Amino acid sequence: MAYTTLNTTAEFGLSRFFSTIKAGFVQWVERADAQRVEPYRQRIAALKAMSDDELFALGLQRGDIELRVLNRFFYC
Repeated sequence: MAYTTLNTTAEFGLSRFFSTIKAGFVQWVERADAQRVEPYRQRIAALKAMSDDELFALGLQRGDIELRVLNRFFYC
């Protein structure tokens, strides 16, 4: 019969404090990331809404929209 346990039942209040800090930090990072990505998402949506003739006038094919918008992040 075991007289010890690995489970802790006492809470000192610090876990809730650090959990709140962590959750706030994660929300802040997610908001910052969404703000950074939004202009690219809007540009891709605008180009996808164009007809094939309009894309051809810009020198684009439908399959190259993402590459054109996000080309500054890739080195090929």
